[in-house]
Amino acid sequence: MFAALLLLASGASGCSKETNNCKDRAVCGKGNDSNGLSDEAAGSGGAGEAPSADSADFSESPDPSSTDEADTAEPFPDAESADDAPEDAAEAPSGNGERPEQGPRTLFLSDVHPIEKDVRKGTTEIAGTTYTSSIWKDIGPSSSLNSVYVVYALNADWTTFTADVGPDSDSRSDVVVDFEVYLDDRKLGETHRATVTESAHIEENVTGGIQLRLVAKFVSGSRNGSYSGQAAWGSARLE
Repeated sequence: MFAALLLLASGASGCSKETNNCKDRAVCGKGNDSNGLSDEAAGSGGAGEAPSADSADFSESPDPSSTDEADTAEPFPDAESADDAPEDAAEAPSGNGERPEQGPRTLFLSDVHPIEKDVRKGTTEIAGTTYTSSIWKDIGPSSSLNSVYVVYALNADWTTFTADVGPDSDSRSDVVVDFEVYLDDRKLGETHRATVTESAHIEENVTGGIQLRLVAKFVSGSRNGSYSGQAAWGSARLE
């Protein structure tokens, strides 16, 4: 009879454990150990108790009347962040659509047409030096060739005129030529004299000028015929 009582007690204990395990599974889910509560369930205050509203993890809905701090930030970077801007930003157009100066421009007179008279252009040799992008005119002792000129439009777009001048290598060996520069009928600088063996360098300020007049005058040389050679402006250019 004592054995029967032990068997009865054992059966009751097993049924109670199974019941607890069922409760455990109801609370903790199928993934929990059938022989005990998970750590999370064990910390909730006892098996079979559902988590209270106080311990539930609910996400709070944002208050529609609140304003996100990022939305109220100033739209312009501060001085420190401005230092991190890319270097290309400095080359962007200004507010009026203009870009910063990109350095000096150069225009060779051989690339444009004069507005008065005509010239030949290309590569020439003056006093033993070869010049590309040059212009030249026939010159000589006759009345039609003893003073020649050509006129170019500046339209106040340029600041400097530069050229190396002299009779070109096809001229007679004894010819002497004077070269002058006029800006809007006003002579600039001095008269530059050149020979077949010695050229002259011209560099004049033409800032604000509208028209540039280049003049070459026959000074001396053989008077046999009307032609003595060419007065040439080597690599004549505006900047």
